[in-house]
Amino acid sequence: MKLKRALLSIVLAFSTAGVLATNIDAKAYEEVYEQQDHQEQQINKTLNSEFISADDHALLANELERIQEAEQTETRRNLEAMINTEEKLLAEVRTRLDAKEAEVAESELEKLADDLAVLDQKKEEPFIVTKDIQDIETLTNKLAGLSSSKRVEPIRVIAVEVSRLTAQISENQTELVHLVEALKEDNQLAEELLKDTYVLAVDKELLQNDGKQNEQFFEDADDLAVVVSRQEDSEALIARLQNKRKIIEIDFQKNESQSNELLASVNSLISTGDLTTEENSSLKEARQTLADALEMKDYKPGDLGKKHTVLQNEYEELLEKSTQRIADAKAEAEQEAAEKPAAKEQEKQQSSSSSSNSGSSTPSATVSNGWHQAPEGYKYLRIDSGKTYGQVKNPGNYKLITIQEAANYSPGHGNGSAKQ
Repeated sequence: MKLKRALLSIVLAFSTAGVLATNIDAKAYEEVYEQQDHQEQQINKTLNSEFISADDHALLANELERIQEAEQTETRRNLEAMINTEEKLLAEVRTRLDAKEAEVAESELEKLADDLAVLDQKKEEPFIVTKDIQDIETLTNKLAGLSSSKRVEPIRVIAVEVSRLTAQISENQTELVHLVEALKEDNQLAEELLKDTYVLAVDKELLQNDGKQNEQFFEDADDLAVVVSRQEDSEALIARLQNKRKIIEIDFQKNESQSNELLASVNSLISTGDLTTEENSSLKEARQTLADALEMKDYKPGDLGKKHTVLQNEYEELLEKSTQRIADAKAEAEQEAAEKPAAKEQEKQQSSSSSSNSGSSTPSATVSNGWHQAPEGYKYLRIDSGKTYGQVKNPGNYKLITIQEAANYSPGHGNGSAKQ
């Protein structure tokens, strides 16, 4: 312990000389005390060493206490002699302490080498991160530089790094294994989706490609970030396609049966209905669009319901038109049947009139598939309705008039017995 001393105010009494200390003596005492203070610090440091023996600890502690007590009573020369003795004792203890530390260092170095050898074997296992392997090699190189170390501190620094790396390798390996297990589970879910009828062909191709990417990590992986990214992407794809599949399933459960019924009705209308060429073509196109949706061709979730609605609206509109035309044709046929005797009489009159008129003649109609095409420059006039037509099936029910005369009437809509 360093004592506070006011050297210039101390009067030293010596029993042998009986004189007062001079300023020179005070200076000398101050140097002695400072030497002891420094040496005391070294002794305390040595006393705190883990490598000091119990005997050496007792020797130094007793010596330190002895000098501290003598500082108040002994002469400078006696103090110097005691400090020198203490210094020699300290040197002897330090020699034994260094030997003990070297012994411990050798033992700990041997254990460190064994621990690092275990890590070196660990890097041969699957699912070891590349960065961890590089760290093992770095520590191996550091250990090689400590082969003759007599101090424990540098050995223990590396030992801490080895311990940390051991835990890190185990943690990273465990995480990689868990991630790969998750990838395997994703592939199992993908297999189920591949067998599902509500999963689109394009999505099945995505699942197959995703599964192949997952499989490359099943046996080994060495980059945690890459596997984490792969698993996140795979999981997101599975979730997205599962949700998409559910939407498609709902679409088909709601619309598949009624779509098939609608197609049957459309087929019947096309076969037996009275449609124009344009109407027939448009209805067939809408029919094909719905049929494709049923087979999930160029299909998007919800398409079946949308295509069904489009075809249903067009079907209803054309069915109404066809029904009206058929009814009109039927009514016209009935009317024609009722007016047939009068028409024959009119025809006779027209024939007689034509024969008597030697200055003019009417061209003959052209007949094709039962339809009589009015000669060029003429139209057929339905007298009772005032409607004109270009083609009729029963010309006897109509009057043949010139185009100039037809301008006084309105064109009739097509039906089963007359059309433009």
